[in-house]
Amino acid sequence: MSRGSSPQEEAVRAIYGEIASAYEALFPVLSRYEDRVERFLADAVSPGCRVLDVGCGPGLHTKSLESSVHVVGTDLSPQMLDLARQARPSGEWYTHDYYQPFPTEWGRFQVALALGCLDFCDDLRRVLRHIADMLAPGGRLLFTALERRPGHEGHEAPTREVQTAGPAVTLHLYSFEETARAVTDAGLEPRAYVHAPGWVQLAEERTLWFGWWEVERR
Repeated sequence: MSRGSSPQEEAVRAIYGEIASAYEALFPVLSRYEDRVERFLADAVSPGCRVLDVGCGPGLHTKSLESSVHVVGTDLSPQMLDLARQARPSGEWYTHDYYQPFPTEWGRFQVALALGCLDFCDDLRRVLRHIADMLAPGGRLLFTALERRPGHEGHEAPTREVQTAGPAVTLHLYSFEETARAVTDAGLEPRAYVHAPGWVQLAEERTLWFGWWEVERR
């Protein structure tokens, strides 16, 4: 079933379009990724392979990959995609909503990323299924999901409203068990997991924690 852009998706598009020009400067403050992404890419990416970067923003994670690697990135924000094109002109960059299936003409990928973008997702199984459909057998995905944990301040509820300088957005937090079921239902096999810091809500000076999942297409 097709789905038109929701108010939430329009809000996310507007917010990231507004901060695009400052995003790279803000990134060290907004993230607490340490070197997890770099270690995953160093292990998963080989010369000539194809990488899908979902919610790519300005393309920070893929811009320095070896030149033979074919990168396709998607985002809601045209402004972010403009920056990604500048960072890696050889890549392909598309406006795409992850609630919709990816075009089959893009082909299959050996590696995929979905980092920080599933925070706004209210149907994790559906989105993971769309990404899994783009992976070649044995293809690997690194993704993050905000994790709900009883007793963990700010992470107890399944949703959380965040007021930005522009529109408000809803964050969706999944338990470990919910995410694990979504992974399995999408035809993916867990390889590694860690509960670790994600990004900081600057207004509240509070770190939000991710479940970091490395999974593989069966």
